[in-house]
Amino acid sequence: MEEDRKWDFYREPFDLKLFLLRLLRKWYVFVLSALIGALLLGGGYFLVKVVFAPAREYQADVILYMEYAVDPDDSESYATDYFNEYTWNEWLVCDEIQEIISESLGYEISETELAGYVSTTVPADVRLQTLSVVTSDPELSLAIVRCYEEWLPEFAASQRELDSIRVIDSPEQAYLITADVRTFRAAVLGGVIGLFLCCMIVWLWYLSDDRVRLPGQLAQRHGLKVFGADGQAELEENIRYGTKNLEKIALTGINGSVGCMEALAWFRSAFPEKSWEGVMGTLQAPEGAARLRDADGVILVVEAGADSSALIERLLSCYRQQDIALTGAVLWNSDRRLLRSYYGTETLRQAFHRRKKERERES
Repeated sequence: MEEDRKWDFYREPFDLKLFLLRLLRKWYVFVLSALIGALLLGGGYFLVKVVFAPAREYQADVILYMEYAVDPDDSESYATDYFNEYTWNEWLVCDEIQEIISESLGYEISETELAGYVSTTVPADVRLQTLSVVTSDPELSLAIVRCYEEWLPEFAASQRELDSIRVIDSPEQAYLITADVRTFRAAVLGGVIGLFLCCMIVWLWYLSDDRVRLPGQLAQRHGLKVFGADGQAELEENIRYGTKNLEKIALTGINGSVGCMEALAWFRSAFPEKSWEGVMGTLQAPEGAARLRDADGVILVVEAGADSSALIERLLSCYRQQDIALTGAVLWNSDRRLLRSYYGTETLRQAFHRRKKERERES
């Protein structure tokens, strides 16, 4: 029986309603997580793209037209295979053009530096080619483009596969490259990621949390007879009927918390005709087991949100070893707002009787 009950505890179905109610109580955690995610990702993106962005760059483009000695559409031609994009990018930084550009600029420019400035794209039509020069100086970008416009026709004359290279569109000036800054999108993405991570953490936390918050959890997990929770209208009548043949009743808790003492005061006030005795939990004071056996009945007080199922299972194992029979259990210091939301709001009649009894006790 012990193994069956433990197995049922681990197979407890996921309570979606309780999960959603607890999430709603922690709505600010999700808002804060989304804000932190948006701040981290959006702020980091802003720092990289705006604050610490590289120097402003200027680009000049020239469009060229190639006249091949062999028809590029001829399947036997090797010109289109030879004059591909990779080959052009290699030739555009060769020693010959490097010397021409260095002489034109008036200072030595390295091959690595030139390769970082110049690039070319060859579209589907291999007769067309776009040569781009990107530097941090608009005049430098335009000057390098002019050098290529002068050198490429001479280069075509030295290649037997090319008849000529003509400039179709020459730039008048270099234009500023506008950075594609999307800080808002980065912030939104960061907020979504932060919210998702928060949901995963809350999900894992909920699955690993075995603290008892509802009376039904006590009955389902541990097979206990539960009279109810403080604040429930039926609690008093359930206890009265469940202890009608008992005179001396012991009240005990899980970990000796203050909640047990508060419950003892309530029991003595609600049922003065019976003898109530508070006994320290056997996990803290094992010698109290004898007092529990001597009582006519034993009621276990479980503090909502504080006592875990692991401790309850350990206590019940101790009771089985000591031949202590529980009369029932009560959930104390419960979240009444959670109880009303989970089980439904109490009727007007129940609320009236509850308030009436509370006023009677206070008076």
